[in-house]
Amino acid sequence: MLFNSYIFIFLFLPLALAGWYLLNQLEKYTVAQIFLIAMSLWFYAYFDVSYLAVILTSCVVNYLFSFLLTKRDSEGFKKGMLFVGCVVNLGILGYFKYYDFFLENLNAVLHTDFTLKNILLPLGISFFTFQQLSFVIDRCKGDAPHYSLADYLNFVTFFPQLIAGPIVLHSELIPQFQDKARRKFDTDSFAQGIAYFSIGMGKKVLLADTLAKAVNYGFGDIAGLDTVSALVVALAYTFELYFDFSGYCDMAIGIGKMFHIEIPDNFDAPYKSASVKEFWRRWHMTLGRFFTTYVYIPLGGSRKGKVQTVVNTMIVFLLSGLWHGANWTFVFWGFLHGVGVAVNSIFMKKEQITGIEKKKVIGKRMAQIATFVYVCLAFVFFRSDSMADGMLFMKRLFSFEYNGSIFAIAEAVNVSEIYIVTKVLSMKAPQLLAVVNLFILLVIMAVSIYALFQKRTREIVENCTWKTGFSLKMSILFVWAVISMSGVSTFLYFNF
Repeated sequence: MLFNSYIFIFLFLPLALAGWYLLNQLEKYTVAQIFLIAMSLWFYAYFDVSYLAVILTSCVVNYLFSFLLTKRDSEGFKKGMLFVGCVVNLGILGYFKYYDFFLENLNAVLHTDFTLKNILLPLGISFFTFQQLSFVIDRCKGDAPHYSLADYLNFVTFFPQLIAGPIVLHSELIPQFQDKARRKFDTDSFAQGIAYFSIGMGKKVLLADTLAKAVNYGFGDIAGLDTVSALVVALAYTFELYFDFSGYCDMAIGIGKMFHIEIPDNFDAPYKSASVKEFWRRWHMTLGRFFTTYVYIPLGGSRKGKVQTVVNTMIVFLLSGLWHGANWTFVFWGFLHGVGVAVNSIFMKKEQITGIEKKKVIGKRMAQIATFVYVCLAFVFFRSDSMADGMLFMKRLFSFEYNGSIFAIAEAVNVSEIYIVTKVLSMKAPQLLAVVNLFILLVIMAVSIYALFQKRTREIVENCTWKTGFSLKMSILFVWAVISMSGVSTFLYFNF
């Protein structure tokens, strides 16, 4: 079930909120938890009922690990459980996500003919697997208590962050569910939740989904691109991915606030970064936190010299790339970011990396532009279906040719809000239609750039006073996004 769908907004969410607050008002706290778990499982099963077996099995197995640790607490047993827990969780993820990828590459290298299973990837498996893996590791290290089954299931299945993150830690979510004061309806939190949700849906529906049309057309005909159109498509995808994912995370945070539950931020204006290293402190922050805490630091972090630091960094980013998908394009994307971060760590001073020294404004701006260009080019491979497509895209981008394909891309955008205008032009002045379409595309790109340099959603929402002007803006944004949802819309990170 998508957040940006009619059934979610007008049926599921009102039912979930009403049931949650009513049961808690009646002090049926355990029943309220069971109700929320059931609603979350309905939300998850809406895509495919068969997915329930995967997530419930994963939850039961990991909860069993936690239970066994209450029976024995010797260091040897903890280490054994840590090993088993990692193998089981990564094994489940590996089977569903990488089994065919492994066999495909094995067939290519060894000229074997193993049959691919074409396994259907359960939604959100990367997110809920890492979430539970973090809990198991913390339990084995003695950094997490054994929770009740209801608390644990709420932690894993809480629907706002279930299929798209952020990757939440047990210490962030479970204590909030245990706090009875948070079971009461809070007007301020609910109002902020609505604002968060409206802004997030605006990002997702009005910007990301519109840009996606240009991106899909461009990557569907890479050979037909010229330098101008390839540049526009690359920029459009860089914007689309951010607005899609950050918008969905904003909606998740907003829904959480409606339940009086705080979900951590996942983005902090990443395209303002002055280095690749800073970019990863601002982009998909909960994933970065996971890899830093559970991979990079255990490997030694930056404590064992420059060479080992580079090795550790590359391991983390290659794993990050592979986490995003079973394709060499993701691995290469991770490699590019690993190289960028390693170079920053070795050759740049801290103040150059963070870009906060006020006396070096020009240098900071140049660093921000260079970082954005690097990130944008790396995303070309992230979006490409194969390494060959990625290299072809780069070839077309730097071909310095022009063939007019930008007009075909502009036509593909086909903004529904100006349907009447384009219809009239097609009948009365068809020679102007291409120019108008191009103008609309450029306006959308300009609006996207403008939106990137505005305040973060948290700053906008938490500093608002809910006067008439702000309420009117949120209302218009919400209604506009709801009306625009009539088209088919997907969420990019469902693929990862």
